[in-house]
Amino acid sequence: MEIVILVVGFLLLPSLLYMVGRVWGRDVWGLVLSRYETRGGSAYRAAEVPVWVAGKAPRSVKAAAITSFLLGQMVIPGALAALVGLVISLEMLGRPVEAMEPVVLILTLSAPSGLFVAGSLLGLGLLLLRRGPNAAARARWVGRWSVIHNVLLVATLLVVCGPKRDIVPILVYACVSLAHAALLFVAARALDAHDLAQAGENLPSPGETATAAAG
Repeated sequence: MEIVILVVGFLLLPSLLYMVGRVWGRDVWGLVLSRYETRGGSAYRAAEVPVWVAGKAPRSVKAAAITSFLLGQMVIPGALAALVGLVISLEMLGRPVEAMEPVVLILTLSAPSGLFVAGSLLGLGLLLLRRGPNAAARARWVGRWSVIHNVLLVATLLVVCGPKRDIVPILVYACVSLAHAALLFVAARALDAHDLAQAGENLPSPGETATAAAG
């Protein structure tokens, strides 16, 4: 029963934010070219006519949004953990060097950057679903911050602490964050492709299907 409660609690906020974002972004994706159809009563009067359909968020954008909510909500327990880590780190300053816990110190020092990334992900998810005017640029910016933060964190832990078992969960979470950053870059490219298709700069030739809305 406890596991069910934990899962529901973990998914509740991201699900609510995703539904809100989908409602806000319901009518922002415009029309996209689906295909061309041949119409006309005879071979001489036949013409290729474009068929337009209502646009929708690319799959990569939806995936980037929901995963942004899942990771972004960690700003709440992360902030609490950072406060505890700060208290422990201050207490360790009075200890001999050999009695200090380097993992705690590293995580405490990296907490501001990690909390900034997590908080940015919450707003980014809504921006992606609403197709904000700077959504693609924001996704790339947050993705770059996430890469820098996690690469530096992993490198510092490995150099200072070595491949110890107690840092494995931290390394796994960092790898998940790096994979999510890659997804943000994919979503940004999908948004750019969608905008180009709507601007008429990337229309398919007759008989082909527009792929911009597929993500």
